[in-house]
Amino acid sequence: MTDPAKLIESSEKLTSIFGCWPGFHDAEVVEFNLWRGGYEPGSGRRILPVLTVKIHLWQTTPDLDARGYCILRYHTLATLRFHDVDELDMSGFNQQNVIFGLGITSEEREGGLSPFLRVEFDPSFGISAALRCNRIEVLQVEPFPQSDPAA
Repeated sequence: MTDPAKLIESSEKLTSIFGCWPGFHDAEVVEFNLWRGGYEPGSGRRILPVLTVKIHLWQTTPDLDARGYCILRYHTLATLRFHDVDELDMSGFNQQNVIFGLGITSEEREGGLSPFLRVEFDPSFGISAALRCNRIEVLQVEPFPQSDPAA
């Protein structure tokens, strides 16, 4: 199985925080933005559909806090962009979109073309989504503010 970090542009923005590509277990999709694409000004190049997603994720440690809960660290808001989106199937988006994980695999194509990337937002509560795209990039990574300082 290929390391997803090797398939994603600027993956080091996340791997530098978590030490590897995170599994996104119990992460929450906070924004799911679709753009149909268009034409690039000046070049006339066609831009195919784009999906930009913001996901709140963190690392769970084996240590417990005073309340007996696992300590969570590196609360992060990651902005991922999926280019040339095709075969999108999404449902269940609501006020809390927790996923069990974010699966990314490579799918070979005929004719020597670069592989498709298959993406699955494995649903826990709320959003369920699957898509195929040509390219994924990590656009931005920033600290995610916590309302509960003990979290």
